[in-house]
Amino acid sequence: MLEELDPVWKALSSAIRRSMLDMLRDGPKTTGALATAFPDLSRFAVMQHLGVLEAAELVLVRREGRQRFNYLNAVPIQRVYERWVNPLVSHAAKATTALERHLELGADKRRMEHNADASVRFHMEARFAATPEQVYKAVTEEIDNWWPHRFKPDGKVVCENRLMGKVYEDWGNGHGALYGVIVWLEPGRKVVTSGPSALNNGMSSFNTETMEPDGDGTIYKKELVLWGVVPPEMEPMFTSGIKTIIEKALKGYLEEGKRYEGAIQ
Repeated sequence: MLEELDPVWKALSSAIRRSMLDMLRDGPKTTGALATAFPDLSRFAVMQHLGVLEAAELVLVRREGRQRFNYLNAVPIQRVYERWVNPLVSHAAKATTALERHLELGADKRRMEHNADASVRFHMEARFAATPEQVYKAVTEEIDNWWPHRFKPDGKVVCENRLMGKVYEDWGNGHGALYGVIVWLEPGRKVVTSGPSALNNGMSSFNTETMEPDGDGTIYKKELVLWGVVPPEMEPMFTSGIKTIIEKALKGYLEEGKRYEGAIQ
């Protein structure tokens, strides 16, 4: 495992590459946008730095036509954190490296696993006829009004709207299911939840929601990273589910006042 982390250490050894990762914290950037941010570097040099980050899996790439979008992938940093900093704090990293140790038992056993220690990223954005503050309020304190996918139809979805607050489904009498823990909170701009989640069938997650003003509306972006044992059928299932959540449930609530009345089919 130590050798596997060598590319991460190499990538983080450069102040320029660390600055690139800082820029990607707020969302994906095109290669051109990153090159503009470093006027003293040639585009070729910027591409070389991105190549190092991509080799370390700190950056994931999605191409649309002639444009290349670069996304931050926090999973390798979580592995480093769990191994050397504080294994008792980061439950998500702990789960990831536990899988790695399990896989290190041997090649024969590895062949029996399906997509173990995999990570998958989902990205979707939409424009809403609502202010960033209204969108932020909808995905935090008003989430129970519209959230469609619940373990129990009468479950109440609660968002403790504070740093380290829990997002969970409350069934009463101290019973329920944890959706995640808030690790980043900027009212009207950004909400990030992380950790093991009952929604993700045992996989760990890092969910980022951002709101950007766009005239009289808002561009809402959602990025979800899952890692752990990711079955191949999970990706299309989550893609469909996220599309329903954003384009049907959240949009319907913000623009038409539609509220949760049972699971949306």
